Amino acid sequence: MKRSQDFVIKEQERKRRRQIFHFAFAGVAFVVACFLAWKLSSLLLPIVVGALLAFLFRPVKERFNLPWLPHELQVLCSFAAIGLVLFFIFSTVAKHIPGEKQKLELKVRLKYKLNEKFQQIAGTKAEERGLIAQVIANEAGPIMDELNHYLDLDHEEKELFLKYRNGYKGEEPIEDRFYEYFLASSTTGHYVTETKETGSQPTQVQAPAMKKKSLHDELSIWILAPLIFIFLGFDNGQMRRYFIGLVPNRYFELSLTIIDELEEAIGNYLRGTLMECFLVGLTLTIGFILVGIPVGVAIAIGVISGLVNAIPFLGTIFAFVIGLGYALIAENVTPVIPGLNPDDLALYVLIWVGITQVLDNAVYAPIVLGKAVNVHPLVVIIAIVSGSLLAGLWGMLFAIPTVVVCKTAIETLFKELKSYRII
Repeated sequence: MKRSQDFVIKEQERKRRRQIFHFAFAGVAFVVACFLAWKLSSLLLPIVVGALLAFLFRPVKERFNLPWLPHELQVLCSFAAIGLVLFFIFSTVAKHIPGEKQKLELKVRLKYKLNEKFQQIAGTKAEERGLIAQVIANEAGPIMDELNHYLDLDHEEKELFLKYRNGYKGEEPIEDRFYEYFLASSTTGHYVTETKETGSQPTQVQAPAMKKKSLHDELSIWILAPLIFIFLGFDNGQMRRYFIGLVPNRYFELSLTIIDELEEAIGNYLRGTLMECFLVGLTLTIGFILVGIPVGVAIAIGVISGLVNAIPFLGTIFAFVIGLGYALIAENVTPVIPGLNPDDLALYVLIWVGITQVLDNAVYAPIVLGKAVNVHPLVVIIAIVSGSLLAGLWGMLFAIPTVVVCKTAIETLFKELKSYRII
């Protein structure tokens, strides 16, 4: 009897020591993890990006789930399929990237057309402006000066433009109208000087030099993303089984349920986001084609805007800026919709981008992401703003998935703890 009591006492003391050890180990691990996360914060984003890419890769890998084919070959076939798709996309986009000559023409056209539109609205002489035109000139004049300064061709670019004017590197000579734009743009004055009617030139404030990371540092950090993507792509559940094996038997089913719920929530969110981006890009492409923007340009704007629309509101902002910039320099535009005035292309771009934003907020996001996110719109807005304040564009990108993960984890944890009568 005494031996039995001694054994029980020793087991209780052992259990207390084990609990103390577990809590101490967990505390030390938490402190070390926080310290490493603080010191290695620059590595966190590539790791997350690589893990998300691997998660998106899983449905593609499951398509090649053939019993008679080894797992490694299945993964290699999946990588090959993705590589072919990416090669096709990049080769298609590369055709629409302007070359050296096209970049020079684009800068000259954009500067000329912007100044032409501004002078049509605000007038060319200060004494002939009305009240509204004067207000526009006062407010927009400094912005126009900055744009003109940015679009000015330097000495080397001017010499290169004149070479292409006469035929250079086997290219066709630059058209006469672009050469006229070049001559007219070289005499563009300063609107701030004209508005204030002072004899002095506007003072240019030189922006402070920003300390930037070297290209080598950036590449050495972001090389982690493809490496993590590749290793997680070859993973066949080993990492999941390893981490689940660390959980005590009492909480095994609870942990497994939480992981399954998180995987389902993240998968639904990522697939919903991709579908939403596709719908936004398709809507912008169709609309721009209808108002007269060439098919190639409309597709390029739609594809890029759809991709960056993963960051809320950024897709439509990008489409507005690029679409409006093209509308200002476009010439010989023929709208598909009859009755539209080609001179009002900028107005049509503005209207269609607004329609796309309304469709995204009222139709695409609620229907496509409604089931996956299931979060109040006010919480989404607060999360996006908070993410932008904490981490800029990356914070906006990961704000909603972070809310989804936290919401799913907390709801599932409390539900399972009550089900197993732990709390």
